[in-house]
Amino acid sequence: MPWPEYIQEQFATVTPFGEVDETEYYGPYNGLLFELFPSPEHFMIVPQYKRPRYPQSADFSTIFTVQHRKQPVFFIEIKPSGHIRKLSERVSADQQMRERFDALSDEVNIPTLYGVSVLGTKLCVYTYETETSKLTPGEIERDPKYVTDRAPAGRWNLDIMESGGEQRMREIVAHVKEMCGRF
Repeated sequence: MPWPEYIQEQFATVTPFGEVDETEYYGPYNGLLFELFPSPEHFMIVPQYKRPRYPQSADFSTIFTVQHRKQPVFFIEIKPSGHIRKLSERVSADQQMRERFDALSDEVNIPTLYGVSVLGTKLCVYTYETETSKLTPGEIERDPKYVTDRAPAGRWNLDIMESGGEQRMREIVAHVKEMCGRF
């Protein structure tokens, strides 16, 4: 089932500047999250701004966290579409996702916390299993002698605006809602 027309319209408003500026995607993803996690079902979308680690860095992050009755149940971190082509940007996106799971791990009351890293409309799904503390995909360690691709572009293998990406997103949302229904 394709996204509603108004969601498609919102993503169509992203200008070529979305290649380098993730703020182009904030509105469309905010609209999508409100569609998937409606307030009448006790969900709340909470944008959170993460300051850069280093004062000279301009890499602010905005993470949209979905809460159910004030508990984190899902989050999405948005980066520009052009980051898919740069190893350093993918590694940074991967590291920020892992840091977010670290920050949320003590607050999670459902068996699986999903986090989605999006580079434009390309998505990589992360899962954190609370019982085992397992985070997937696993981290690829830095090699001391070689430059290694620690965040392969193939991890962002689904496009949210194509049927496979939409289907995966709907599966995640259905699982999140099912878990929330138990608590």
